[in-house]
Amino acid sequence: MVKPYMIAPYAVLVKSGGWIIEPIGVSGEKVVPEAYRIPVAEYLATQVG
Repeated sequence: MVKPYMIAPYAVLVKSGGWIIEPIGVSGEKVVPEAYRIPVAEYLATQVG
């Protein structure tokens, strides 16, 4: 279940470079939970700047 109030914080983590949206198979990587990947990507796509 996606909690809307968690989308922006995950987006900030991705934008800062600390987390990634899709796993790439590297040990120790921090990845957005699967249920949040599309909502976070859509949120980032709509942000200006």
